[in-house]
Amino acid sequence: MKNIQPIISIIVAVDSNNLIGNKNTIPWEIPGELKRFRNITMGKPIIMGRKTHDSIGVVLDGRENIILTRNKNYKKNDVHVYNNFLECVKKFNSYPEIMVIGGSEIYNLALPFTQKIYLTKIKDEYTGDTWFPALNESEWNIVEQENKNYKEKDINYSFLILERVNE
Repeated sequence: MKNIQPIISIIVAVDSNNLIGNKNTIPWEIPGELKRFRNITMGKPIIMGRKTHDSIGVVLDGRENIILTRNKNYKKNDVHVYNNFLECVKKFNSYPEIMVIGGSEIYNLALPFTQKIYLTKIKDEYTGDTWFPALNESEWNIVEQENKNYKEKDINYSFLILERVNE
């Protein structure tokens, strides 16, 4: 792992097959998961791909919204646009933690630099077309786990925090 400051963290929700999306939407609706996302990311820079930003449809308040795109001509009001992940991290290095919120390509880019993952693991299978990369379990420690149930839809899920094993 390349060690850079600040802490790079990923926040992601996956099903039992590491699915994260379907046609640029999230395949499930779990109110507690969205509340956790907001609480964890509030006040921090959030890095996302253009497709993720488009699917959200708005600038997320209380956070520096950063779009990472290969399109060098892409412009958008009220967000920061970068073409290079490490340049982006360098620009926001005054923050203690930078959050990577997706999608799949951005997770793949960020994973080698990531020290912490806020993971929601949904214990069910959904249909979709976008996945989170498989983690090498020997590289990560579970430092926190909380099992939950969304009673209205009988969805069992867990909130986990993973930290990279020191090399």
